Order: sequence, then C-alpha cells, then structure tokens
Amino acid sequence: MGSSASGFDKYAFSLFICTILFFLSSVTVPAQSERTAPQTKPSVLIACLPLKGPRDEGVRKVLASVMRFELEQLGTQTLRFATTDEEALVRDLLGDADADPEFLLTSLMEFISGVNHEFLALAGYIKDNEEIQVSFFIADLERGEILASASQRAHIDFMLDEAMIEALRDALPQAEGRIEEVARRKAAEAAKSAQEQQPTGEAVTEEKIGDTVSPAPVPLPDQSIAAEKGEERFRAFEFSIGFAPFVPVGVAKEVFSLSYAPFVYANYRIPLSVGILGLGLYTGLNVFDSEEAGLASYFHYVLPVGVDARYTTPDGAPIGLFVRSGLGIAINVSDFSSLPTIAQEGLSRFLAYGSGGVGIMLAFSRSVGIAIDVMYETFVYFYEEESGGGIKTDWIMGFVPSIYLYTRL
Repeated sequence: MGSSASGFDKYAFSLFICTILFFLSSVTVPAQSERTAPQTKPSVLIACLPLKGPRDEGVRKVLASVMRFELEQLGTQTLRFATTDEEALVRDLLGDADADPEFLLTSLMEFISGVNHEFLALAGYIKDNEEIQVSFFIADLERGEILASASQRAHIDFMLDEAMIEALRDALPQAEGRIEEVARRKAAEAAKSAQEQQPTGEAVTEEKIGDTVSPAPVPLPDQSIAAEKGEERFRAFEFSIGFAPFVPVGVAKEVFSLSYAPFVYANYRIPLSVGILGLGLYTGLNVFDSEEAGLASYFHYVLPVGVDARYTTPDGAPIGLFVRSGLGIAINVSDFSSLPTIAQEGLSRFLAYGSGGVGIMLAFSRSVGIAIDVMYETFVYFYEEESGGGIKTDWIMGFVPSIYLYTRL
C-alpha cells in the first residue's frame, strides 16, 4: 500500500509540473512595435545629480523613475541624462557655489544649450546618512527659464518613492500649461511638414506624420543619453513559479502534518498613481499529509484555481512591498476508490478557496527578481454525514511562507 501511494505521489507531482510547463509555454505576449513612437510629444531630458558627495545609484534610480512616470503622464517623452562621472560634472558646473541646486540648474541649462529637447527636469539631491534632501526643477530650455520647483526631505526607506511623488506633483501644475502649449505646436508642425512632403493625392495619415518628424538628437559633449526606450518601458506581464510549505493551524493542525504547495501565477500589471495593481490567475497543488486514517486521508491532493490580486509599491526601488489576496475554488483530485460508495457520494470534490497576505520583492533587474511572502490560506469542504441529510462544512487553514522567482515581460 505504501509503495502504491508513493508511486501515485510521483505521478501527481509529475502531472503538476507538466501542467505548469504547458501553461507557461501557451502564454503569448503581444510583440512590441519596432517602429519609434512619433516624435510629436514634447521632449524632456531627465537628470539626477548629487549636489554634495558621491552619487547613490539606488536613490538615482528612484528619482529618475518618479520623474519619468509623472512627466509621461503629462504627454511628454523622456530621455535620461547620463554621464560616466557625475561628481566631476557637478564640480565643474557649480564651481565655488556651495551645493546651490538652482545655480546647478542654470549652469546645466547653459551646458546643454542647443540640444534637441524642449524641457529639462532636474533632481539635485544630498544624501545624509539615512535621510535625503531633494530639490526638483522643471525648466524650459527654449525660453531659458525655470517653470516649476519643489523640495522634499525624507527618510530613505520603502516609502521614499511616495514622498518624492508627492513633492513632484506639487510642482507639476506650474509647468503643465507650457508643456501643453509646446505639444500643440509640435503636433501642428508635424502635420504641416508631413502634408508638404506628401505626393499629390496621397492621404496624410497619422503614421506618416510620425515618420516625418524624427530629428536625430544632438549628442552632448562627453555625455550619453540613454535613448533606448526599451530599457525604460513599463513591463506589464508578470509570471512566477515557486514552492511553499503549508503549516496547518487550528483543527487542521490536529489532522495534517507539515505539507507542501508548489504553485504558479500570471498577472497583468496596471500602473496607478501611487502603486501598481496586478490582476491574474493562480494555481498550484497542495499536497496534504494526513496523520489519521480517516476521512482526512482522502484530502491528499488539492488543486486550487483562482484569481490573484496584488497591490505593489511603484517600480524603481530595488525592494518593493506588496499585499495580495486570492479567491476561487479548489478541486480534490485524490484517489477516492477505496471509499465506500455512500461516502463518495456524500463528499464533494470541490472546495471553496481563499488566501491573503503580505510580502516583499527583491529586484535583480527590471525584469527578474525574487519575492518572499507569508499567506494565510483557507479551504472549505462540504459533505453529507448521511444520505438526504443537510450539507455540512469543515475547514482546512494554515500559513504558507513562500519564496519564488518572478519575471516581467
């Protein structure tokens, strides 16, 4: 009997792995257009520079991500200013000035004058132990004037991006009118240019307009601009496969020993103003090990299938927080052949399923990382104690600490 059960365990686990591979292989992601987006949007050059001391790569990424996201919400296209030696550049631009962010901005505007961009967004920061002081500026490069400014001091923690977003949003309304004005002008110029270059009788389409207006950016002296938008695009699809133990609590603890639960999920991520909402599907295989020979022993393999929802802090920081929940059904796929016929008829194979918990994500890159969470899972099964009797319910509950690899496309 033990040998037969072991063989069935191996068969069920192999079936589960095959199901996962089939699921992942069947997922299709729409191909990204290789054609560059029409250059009719106002162009904003984003710079994150240390006003004092060495640069901090983690802080720089958070500030750049915050500015890029908020400015693109206004209908701009953003390019990131990059240099191999930011500290030397700041020393050259500031001269004898004492970490004056406004002076740095005006010096930087003079330095990049003539570059093919309409606006400059600068975040000048000073890191002081576990705190940071940031000064945001948005400047009009065509007119050579400062449109908006804001400053914020905050702790360097999981909420840093939210503090920066709040400060930047206080400043954006001051620049919004000018950005809209430039957008209308560029759209009109693009339409006029496209119409002049069209052969007689050929209709002017929106795609033609996009093709005619794509001036090459003027390179900065000794600088480089990360213009490959593929590095900065938002990755909407998230997939993961992982493994977790199931630690029973309550009544279930008296019936089941420590069990295990491999799983897989797929989410579509929706950026919000203060975070990211992920919606998708979750499935796995809970393998329960019963310590009794009674009815509980027929809950050996349970397959949950449900919707998965999670709210995550914005991208950009190496560590992100999230809360998640799931709801659906679970199918008891265990062998019922040794049960009496009356018991088979009284015990439903379908269980209600729900879960909820919190976790953190550790990003290795924009597309790959690991996640750790702790979930509380509940299964509710239904049965009849005797033919024609009422439906009764019982519960299987436990904690599920998980670690898993995720990828974003």
